[in-house]
Amino acid sequence: MITMKSIHLKITLIAGSCFLLLFIALLVTIYLEMNHTVVPLNKNLTQQVVNARSDQIDYWFNQRIGEIDMLASLASDHHWTRDELLQEIDKFEAKKQVEYESIRVVDIHGNSWSAKDKPFSILNRPYYRKLLNSDTNYVVSNPIVSKANAAEIVVILYRVNPSVNDEVAYIAAAVSVKKMKEIAQDVMLYDQSGQLIVDCRELGEEDGAEEAADKKNMSVFEAPIQNVEGWKLVLKVPNSSLSLAVIKTQRTALLVGVLIGSAFIVFLMLLASSIIRPIQSLRQVMENVQNGNQTIRADVTRSDEIGDLGRSFNDMLVQLYAVEQDRKEMELRLIHEQIKPHFLYNTLDTIQWMATEHGADNVVEMVEALSAYFRLGLGTGNPYILLDQELYHVESYLHIQGVRYEEILDYELRYDEKLAQCQVVRFMLQPLVENAIYHGIKPLGDQKCKISITAYKKADYLVIKVENNGVMIPQEKLEQMNQSLLDDTYDRSATGFGLYSVNHRIRLAYGVPYGLAVKSEDGITVMVIRIPLDGEWNEDVEDCHRR
Repeated sequence: MITMKSIHLKITLIAGSCFLLLFIALLVTIYLEMNHTVVPLNKNLTQQVVNARSDQIDYWFNQRIGEIDMLASLASDHHWTRDELLQEIDKFEAKKQVEYESIRVVDIHGNSWSAKDKPFSILNRPYYRKLLNSDTNYVVSNPIVSKANAAEIVVILYRVNPSVNDEVAYIAAAVSVKKMKEIAQDVMLYDQSGQLIVDCRELGEEDGAEEAADKKNMSVFEAPIQNVEGWKLVLKVPNSSLSLAVIKTQRTALLVGVLIGSAFIVFLMLLASSIIRPIQSLRQVMENVQNGNQTIRADVTRSDEIGDLGRSFNDMLVQLYAVEQDRKEMELRLIHEQIKPHFLYNTLDTIQWMATEHGADNVVEMVEALSAYFRLGLGTGNPYILLDQELYHVESYLHIQGVRYEEILDYELRYDEKLAQCQVVRFMLQPLVENAIYHGIKPLGDQKCKISITAYKKADYLVIKVENNGVMIPQEKLEQMNQSLLDDTYDRSATGFGLYSVNHRIRLAYGVPYGLAVKSEDGITVMVIRIPLDGEWNEDVEDCHRR
């Protein structure tokens, strides 16, 4: 009598035999085609390795150049003297001791300055002459030996543009070659003059004459370093090594194929009885859940992996249904929250209508300004807003405060009308204006002061300045404030949460080069915002004034 078990066994044997034959045929095909595919594949993979090492070195250089560019930009924006820039460099070097051997300031006459040792001239150094004769922002020197500690270094000479003064013309950063050697590892690295920086050849390998004679049997893989002109990685591999991998791969593939084919029939029989049926049962449960049955659960009586899978699936269902319930409750709360702003707007409209009926024009203006302030502040939830709308929002706030502090507060808004449609971070000006009123103007008592907001394009970024002629910020406090903003850390003793929030949101939106900085000199305190611009704008346009 033929049982279901015997039929199942025959089907398993037939399926296993067919699979074994197909697998052997596949191995033969692979064996025949391998000679035509593996060597090119090995070459391609080797080239990818060289390219990856090149990208790592390029990324490392790009990080250093970006950091030096930040120092140059800060020096240019703040018009730092040499001593001021050297102070900032000391702080920066303390954080970046691993990456830099030293960072120096070079004046217009080619003298290299540091706060730690005496200056020296680099007029006759090739990298200095190269930068003078080019219009690039920086050059990278050939490897040289540091006189300070005999370490092998390269110098990144970066131009400070626009120039601050004759004392601050360039920044010279010396970085160790050791890091590049660590990244290159077993790949040779050459600089722009063809000098070998990293040599991967070990003792006992062929000398130059034998290597030249065997060039036709070598494969050469090269990859340039993008951020350093002329630098490249070179890896030389004997063709016999590339072919050796083919033979080993063929033997291994055949051996593994035979072993897998022999074990597959036994495995298939065990698989059918211990895995396939439980999986089919679990699949049926999943289909029922998909069809909307929220009460069904998987069988968790098994103690093997299938049982663990069933228990995990049940736990997932519990969490999924809980999340779904939370989502529904959140949607209800959001609907209720949306009712509140509408009630506020409707109430303000009613107050404005009643004030108009009674001829209270000053109340009408206040309510209109307050309504505009809330509509823009509580708006759609989008973190970005048009510059024109952001200025309108802060103007509404200034109008309300102007009524409250009429005797001591005046204000002015000026901006390039071509920038009106630029996207900026929402709610970034009101905290600055509030800070100017409560910390700059109110402490002066009855003295009338003015807040000026100016927006204009500079290079490829947007600059927004909030100025006031109130109380000056002490120099020590100003340095703490700017350092906290530069580090993007909340220090209550240095900056309030409002300034930190504005700077932090700009950093999140646009990246490290942008943010907030504060100046206080000549009786004027200025808070400067820098954010990137999309597209080109005409700078020679008429200013728009708002009051």
